[in-house]
Amino acid sequence: MFSTIKKISFFLAIILLMSSCKYFNGYTIDGKIQNGEKTIVYLEDISGEVPEVIDTVSIHNNAFELKNYSTKGIYRLRFGDDIYQAIYLYIEPKAHLKIEADLKQLQNYKATGNKASVSIQQFSKNVHTHIDGLDASYKSVRTATPATKDSLSVLFDIKKKEYISFVKKFIEEEPNNDVACFALSYLGPIMQDEVAYLVEVVDRLHKASPDSKYIDGWYKQTQQYRDAVVAENEGGVALNSMAPNIALRNTNGDTIELKSLQGNYVLLDFWASWCGPCRAENPNVVELYKKYHDKGFEVFSVSLDTNTDQWKKAIEKDGLIWKSHVSDLIGWNSSAAQLYHVQSIPNTFLIDKTGKVIAKNLRGQALASKLAELFAEKTVQ
Repeated sequence: MFSTIKKISFFLAIILLMSSCKYFNGYTIDGKIQNGEKTIVYLEDISGEVPEVIDTVSIHNNAFELKNYSTKGIYRLRFGDDIYQAIYLYIEPKAHLKIEADLKQLQNYKATGNKASVSIQQFSKNVHTHIDGLDASYKSVRTATPATKDSLSVLFDIKKKEYISFVKKFIEEEPNNDVACFALSYLGPIMQDEVAYLVEVVDRLHKASPDSKYIDGWYKQTQQYRDAVVAENEGGVALNSMAPNIALRNTNGDTIELKSLQGNYVLLDFWASWCGPCRAENPNVVELYKKYHDKGFEVFSVSLDTNTDQWKKAIEKDGLIWKSHVSDLIGWNSSAAQLYHVQSIPNTFLIDKTGKVIAKNLRGQALASKLAELFAEKTVQ
């Protein structure tokens, strides 16, 4: 009898094993990786504000395998500790994805297994070609001589429009809503003055795919932009209106007022040490400050930081040499941010010599062109 029970148990185990292999409903990711031996591979859920590691494995003999259960959506496959050393995949039940990559040339990776992951791979390759061209053009403008700067600026604007058109076209034509939403991340930094478009697309995708964890994460994270659109429609600080005064403490604890700079052209700049796009824009503002300060250009920086040390370290590291740095160190609850209806950063207001707001959200080449125009007019006068 005992022998019979052992036989039954054995056959049951075989049946269960076969069933689990046949009906496994999770994902499988097989990778063949060059130049990555012993590197830790992290699979991350990026639907929330902070990426969450859901699976890990080490590369051995130029290969790895991840096999587990997860909800469908966009995930990041990160190699090592560098967040930029990563690719993105669409995972769904029963997906068997295969990855081929060289970690020294990760941008040339290949993905197979489902149409969405292949679409992400093709989009990533093409969009980075556009980004490389855009970066090269921007560097040419910044280092150009006065004789060539105007023509190079025109070329930069053309490349920027081509980049935006490419991403928008992909979003409109991509059948997988999660992948279309993923492409939006490549528009955010360059279209912060067109937040209405970002909000419209996220809202449309969220309505079409209400059960998507990834799109729902985007919907929650873009609430600040949605609020910005509402604030813009409901009022805020309008163009050609007088700039409300701001009186906040600087890094030494002394109160500094915005109106003290009246008589100059002033860039009112809302930023924070933790804001990546803000920090990326800082070198451009420093360059423009050095160029036009002696002609009557000032910067009044309002930080939405909550930590004094981080605020001060960012000022020093980025070389923000102007004197007007203020903050009440309460983040988005800043009285100045509320006064100006600031719902996203970076956010700027250009104020003329009389204290009137003459432009909003100028950055990069747009800000440089506007200042060149203003100070050229001043010279003629």
